[in-house]
Amino acid sequence: MGGVVRRAVMCGLVVLPMAACSGEPGESDMRKLVEAHTRRALDGQGPGGFRGFEGFRKQGCVDTKYRNGAPKPDDKQYDCYYAATFAPQPGVPAMTVNGKGRFTRTDKGLTFEDLGAQPR
Repeated sequence: MGGVVRRAVMCGLVVLPMAACSGEPGESDMRKLVEAHTRRALDGQGPGGFRGFEGFRKQGCVDTKYRNGAPKPDDKQYDCYYAATFAPQPGVPAMTVNGKGRFTRTDKGLTFEDLGAQPR
């Protein structure tokens, strides 16, 4: 019995540093920021407007460097890919887009910069 517990603790200790080092944004944080950005971009485009995403899936992130010089020691920046399905409007089928965004984690929180989306 002691060997099983010891192995479980060792496995947990091996995984813990990997989880602690990853500052990449989670799917729910990404969704909130992308929805807010999309809502602002589509605001005032007629009746019905943007109602939110029916589905959202994080596809992966890559750690990046700042374009304007070296990053601040505590800031992290990630280019992330996602698939977002718009809630359908009456009489219109749902549309899914593949998008890319730059997510920057600073002492003030997480920010989003849209790097483009393509319908699929």
